Amino acid sequence: MYELQTKAIEAARKVLIENLGYQTVEPEDMFIVWFCKTLQNWKAIVSGRTIEEFIEVTHNGDRNETYVDVYCKTKNVCIKDNQ
Repeated sequence: MYELQTKAIEAARKVLIENLGYQTVEPEDMFIVWFCKTLQNWKAIVSGRTIEEFIEVTHNGDRNETYVDVYCKTKNVCIKDNQ
């Protein structure tokens, strides 16, 4: 796995354990849904097998700061294609 993606997973784990009450979250149970790097900045969407939330991890390379936003799924709707 790409080094920055590993950092994204570690940042997401830290927030899940320290702020959202998860007892344990193993890195091998987490995965990157989406990742993008532009110049010194990067962003990742992280989720996992036992995680109910989607975690957005954004790194500001100019300030060397990482921000973690957590989103909860509120609805899942199936829309069928017209065939």
